[in-house]
Amino acid sequence: MGAESTRSRERTSNPPLVVLGWDAATWDLLTPWVEQGKLPHLANLMKNGSYGAISSTSLPVSPAAWSTIITGKNPGKHGVFDWFARNPGSYDVKYVHTGQIKARPVWEYFNQGGQRIGVFNLPMLYPAVSLEGFMLSGLAAPDGAAQGFAYPTDLLDELSRQVGPFQHAEAEVYKYGREAVYLQSMLDLLNYQRRVLRYLVEQYPCDAYLLVFMQTDHAQHKFWRYLDPTYPGYDAVYDAQFADAIEQVFRGVDDFLGELLTLLGDHANYMVLSDHGSGPVHGIMYINRWLQEIGMLHLRDDFSTRLKVWLAKTDLIGRAYRLVSRLGLGKIANLVSKPARNKVVNSFIGFEDIDWTLTKAYARGAFGQIFVNVVGRESQGIVSPGAEYTQVVTELMAALESLPHPQSGEPLITDLRRREDSYQGEYVEQAADIMFSIQGYLYQSSIKMGFDSESILGQSEYEDSGSHRPNGIVVLSGPGIRSGVRLENAQVADILPTMLALANLPIPDDLDGHPLDEAFTDEQCQRIQFVPAEELNSPAGPSPDLVGAELATVEERLRGLGYLG
Repeated sequence: MGAESTRSRERTSNPPLVVLGWDAATWDLLTPWVEQGKLPHLANLMKNGSYGAISSTSLPVSPAAWSTIITGKNPGKHGVFDWFARNPGSYDVKYVHTGQIKARPVWEYFNQGGQRIGVFNLPMLYPAVSLEGFMLSGLAAPDGAAQGFAYPTDLLDELSRQVGPFQHAEAEVYKYGREAVYLQSMLDLLNYQRRVLRYLVEQYPCDAYLLVFMQTDHAQHKFWRYLDPTYPGYDAVYDAQFADAIEQVFRGVDDFLGELLTLLGDHANYMVLSDHGSGPVHGIMYINRWLQEIGMLHLRDDFSTRLKVWLAKTDLIGRAYRLVSRLGLGKIANLVSKPARNKVVNSFIGFEDIDWTLTKAYARGAFGQIFVNVVGRESQGIVSPGAEYTQVVTELMAALESLPHPQSGEPLITDLRRREDSYQGEYVEQAADIMFSIQGYLYQSSIKMGFDSESILGQSEYEDSGSHRPNGIVVLSGPGIRSGVRLENAQVADILPTMLALANLPIPDDLDGHPLDEAFTDEQCQRIQFVPAEELNSPAGPSPDLVGAELATVEERLRGLGYLG
């Protein structure tokens, strides 16, 4: 199967299906922009089709949500819960990519049904797999030169010749004071990706496309403060000049939607969706520090750890680093690798400083996730499964439920739940034992101890002013879609069965999601076909893992974007 064969095959007689991912898009921003005429192509789909909110996975994290979107199953069945997966019998983690998705993905269904599919830039997608169509990796890929980045395997060379040197990620990192440079870097990458996708749609025609833009997410993480005059510390003079930064990114993806409408016409079915929503973030919670304060987590009682605690509480390292920067000596830091700097400056006290023989619970991962240190699951677990485990979980949940905000006194913890209340499936054991949000996602979590902070709350890391929310967007339009329907109760697990239904492919009966058939025409509804899962499923071959330099590159990129503690 080569590039020539993927070009020469004709499409099926079905209308093409275009699924466009605007990562983290929220109606909170899009609704007024649509009403003001700033997103005309999205407005056109909404006018002629159906739309509504869509609920993300229990924790609105991109790898979990996109894995659910492409498999139709909850994380308990596909095994991806966050940007990392725990190594069995260890406190170490590995970072997620395609090979760790344990459920069947969308491209296998389409290819088995004789249809070609083009997949672009899913955030955890790497390595690309052999398929009928095309595939380009996403954020989890080390870089564009990585072996396995694209399929066909020579596609990147072709794109570099025809479109320009391949670009995989933004060339700049956000920093307050350099907003214009970072924003331009995002827009440059977006424009390059638009040219790539136009070329692919024209030269590699497919029956279905799943195309994702991540700039919509990144812009909201970094630029939320600039559009909100009520944001803490808002500078009416300086910040106002970037008030339309997020809007510029969304206008760019809307323009590309218009290009697709021109290329494929109104005989195609279109879906625009996000994996979760977005909103402001005001700071972080040091959950491990709180666990230490209530006696659930203990640090080692040795000289090295005591010294680290003293240095952390005095903020000596941070003050020295800031002094060096003010003296204009910041370039000295370039002599030290970024991972090493992150370890010293950002994670001075790490998991190696925890006394696991006394620790009953610890936290890591996005938002609120607490893991019990269980005998037989963790390498040095001390909490026995069964009654003792249940008692620890119950005590933790009671303590979280009564935890006040250090300043306002209002309840700090929201959406508190056990993992079994959110997930079902054979991989539930890999999830956090307790999950929650912090004041409705107004605060993120941090893996750090935060001893330099006055309380368990601190300032946002990586200069984030925006973060995720549970509800995203979904819009459907095309010949198989009714107009004027307001979608209710849509979930990310519904996307795969909806794609299969619109492509007139059979839907396995073991999915957690259902087709959004309330938006379908009567004729499209009559074509929906459910079949026993065993008629469609086939074992997938193993995918290579990330190791060595690849792993370090991915980890550095994700940490720079604020996804890792």
